[in-house]
Amino acid sequence: MKDMQNLYFNFFLLILLFFSSVDKSFSENEFPPLDLNKKQKTIVDNALSSCGDVNFENLLNARKEKLGLNEPDKTINRKKQLDNSLGIEVSRSIETIYTPEQSLANVKKILSSIKDDRLYPAIAYYIIRDFAFYEHGLCKSLKNHFDTYKVYKEFYLKTKNKELDPIYENENNLNFFYKNSSSARNRLLLAIQSKKRLLEKEQFLLKNLKIFTNYI
Repeated sequence: MKDMQNLYFNFFLLILLFFSSVDKSFSENEFPPLDLNKKQKTIVDNALSSCGDVNFENLLNARKEKLGLNEPDKTINRKKQLDNSLGIEVSRSIETIYTPEQSLANVKKILSSIKDDRLYPAIAYYIIRDFAFYEHGLCKSLKNHFDTYKVYKEFYLKTKNKELDPIYENENNLNFFYKNSSSARNRLLLAIQSKKRLLEKEQFLLKNLKIFTNYI
């Protein structure tokens, strides 16, 4: 019985020491810096610059011009009239959940089921259209995360430097602005990584699909 009491006492002591250390860190405001390091700043600046024009039509037109692709001829289809069914199939085959290799296999499966080779340019068009759509969305997210990061970081610094109304200068608000600044910065960096992977995947498909042979 005495051994059991000692065990409980030691366990309670460990918990007490743990929470004491947590409280101490908060009271001393030991927050890691929120600023982007030099490498991260360069990456963010380049990403924002590349997203200067997030208009979907412009992103699509740039791809169409580079590859010499046009919108599909609506007079041809497996049903003699081009509808959205083929476009939906292509979109599903290259969704962001798939790796480049998986998307390649998915598109090849669609191509193998098509007998009319006049539809190949249509599939190529649907692929670049979807990548333009994905890039447009990621660029919007990237810019939003950056703006959010700047706003929360500004409020964090103003709170820390006591530049706001005293009613707002408290530990809870300081912690709130810090956590949201940090989260927005992390989401920003993740969005940049996602955009990089997206464009790498697009180039992988352009390089490995024969339907693009005449365009690159």
